[in-house]
Amino acid sequence: MSNSEAAHLDSSNEPKLTNLWPIALPLSGAMLSQALVSLVDTALVGHLGGLALASVSIGSYLVFILVAIVTGFGTGWHSLISRQTHSQDELMVLGLVYGVLICVGLAITGTYYIHGVIDFFVIDDRLNSLAAQYAQARLWGLPAIVISIGARIYWSERGSPWQYTKIILLVHFTNALISYGLVFGVAGLPALGAVGAGIGTSIALWLGVLLQLILLLRQSQRPKFATAYFIHKQSLLLLKATWAPMLQQLVFALHLAVFLWILSQLGASAMAASFAVLNMGLVMILPAIGLGQAALTLVGTAMTKQNILQTQRWSQLILQTGLMAAIIISLSAAAMSPWLTQWLLVNRELQQLASAALPWYGMAMVLETGIIILSRMVVLTGSRVTVLILVSASQWLVFLPLLAWLAPSYGFMLVWWLHIGYRALSVLLLWLIWRQYIKSLLIGLKPSLNKA
Repeated sequence: MSNSEAAHLDSSNEPKLTNLWPIALPLSGAMLSQALVSLVDTALVGHLGGLALASVSIGSYLVFILVAIVTGFGTGWHSLISRQTHSQDELMVLGLVYGVLICVGLAITGTYYIHGVIDFFVIDDRLNSLAAQYAQARLWGLPAIVISIGARIYWSERGSPWQYTKIILLVHFTNALISYGLVFGVAGLPALGAVGAGIGTSIALWLGVLLQLILLLRQSQRPKFATAYFIHKQSLLLLKATWAPMLQQLVFALHLAVFLWILSQLGASAMAASFAVLNMGLVMILPAIGLGQAALTLVGTAMTKQNILQTQRWSQLILQTGLMAAIIISLSAAAMSPWLTQWLLVNRELQQLASAALPWYGMAMVLETGIIILSRMVVLTGSRVTVLILVSASQWLVFLPLLAWLAPSYGFMLVWWLHIGYRALSVLLLWLIWRQYIKSLLIGLKPSLNKA
């Protein structure tokens, strides 16, 4: 990191909103735009009919499972970099190499097994073929995702997240245009239907990589390449920092698959409406991911400098801001739920089901905001396995068993009430862990404060 970049970060150390928003707002905007494009794709494919929408939904969630692993890698990678003072550039390059290798491996594995996995869960041959084609079109965009994550980390740690955001916003806008053209055959493009949405997304992702590379090459300060000695020394450290978040995200994605399988027992209408509610939930939750990334940078920097009071104040400010933003977004979504469901869904029955569930799921997303931010901060303490066990246990030992037991008897709405219940337990336990950590730091600081 250059002296000017270090000076910029030093000037932004004071925990206040005017210093939080320049970091968090660009990241939150980028995440929110990603969710909006996902909703646009859903709306586009939804107009092709139920078969196309169901196929894309299945393919999307299979790709989501693999993307979750990449996202977990990014969380661990960022937490490691944020705690370093002298080797950030080398760790950036090292993480990028490993991340691309992981994505290539996931893409090859996914391409090879995608048909067998879909055949296991879905009987309809029409769904199987279309879902597999859509998923395969998305898989070759996986390496671009991890490169984009690397760009986000790079610019966030240098206090310039707008450099990342302005490109990702352009990418998402381009994604909507390309997908529209390929789905319906506009402007001389072939009409590929649902598969066109997957191809458009992957093209847009690689366009973003190209733009990020051009922007990086224009900088006077560029990442340093890692030496062979550094690679040997730090590879195990990177693995230690990333394996637990990767496994946590994979377990989360798999729990969603089981959740949807249980939900399918309530009927096709309940499952289709739930897909729409989950997609709208992404709009509500992705700004929290931006704040979680800001926490990795701001709280991580304060912890690295052993500034206990700033660590405490940054964590409080980020958590309070995230919860307030989530409440506002959730209330807005609840108020607009009839309009949102009419935009996404054509069938009247599906509109009514989704509209009834969305306000309750919005409450669950407020709690999920707390989980995302608190888990990022607890990861910074080194308690990665604790976060993995706590969050995964709440999903697999509390939520899914209760859902399988109670949903067939009490119906569709109970599904969303259970979403609130298990998340409330998770956020409470994570908050207690973080509070105990801060308390232990303050106890160690107390003698020096009294002495002063």
